[in-house]
Amino acid sequence: MAPPTEIMIVRHAEKPDTKAQPPFGVNSNGVQDWESLIIQGWQRAGALVVLFDPARGSLQDSRLVVPTLIYAANPTTAGSIAIDSDGKHDGSKSQRPLETITPLAAKLGLTPNLSFAKGDEKKLADNVLTQSGVVLIAWQHQDIPKIADHLVKSSAITNPIPQTWPGDRFDLVWVFTPPASSTAPWGFDQVPQLLLAADENSIISP
Repeated sequence: MAPPTEIMIVRHAEKPDTKAQPPFGVNSNGVQDWESLIIQGWQRAGALVVLFDPARGSLQDSRLVVPTLIYAANPTTAGSIAIDSDGKHDGSKSQRPLETITPLAAKLGLTPNLSFAKGDEKKLADNVLTQSGVVLIAWQHQDIPKIADHLVKSSAITNPIPQTWPGDRFDLVWVFTPPASSTAPWGFDQVPQLLLAADENSIISP
């Protein structure tokens, strides 16, 4: 089976900073939930629908493609690592990656693949590489560079991949294009989303 034509990765949308302090996370029913997105995050989740599947006109960046498969970190099943690298909370319980792509998945009529949890980055990457079509992944930011490294392995790449995703950036799409041949490099780009008022028109430095 041919590999995916494109793999895109987004960080989950905006989250609460501190438990029991505003801005509060809220679930899709409006109930306060530490593991959910804040209101701004829900705004981004809705805006991602327009970014990846505009109702009118073309996609705003030619490097983006309408997804045919969507993955999100499983919010209930523990992966190989139970605690976030910052040690603050159990990341495997986070609803945020799934919430971030839920509006887009509904618009596209896709069922998100929740087979992998935080800590399963290698298994996720290995599975993605067996798929065809266009893949979108929503994940926790600390582990997105791990997914990237597992995807490209030791292959050459057109642009260097940052090894850290800053905690204050929710507004980027990482785009990977598998090589066309065994000697060709992987393509890698960072696409600013430019969806909300505070989004930055810049990329993460390697």
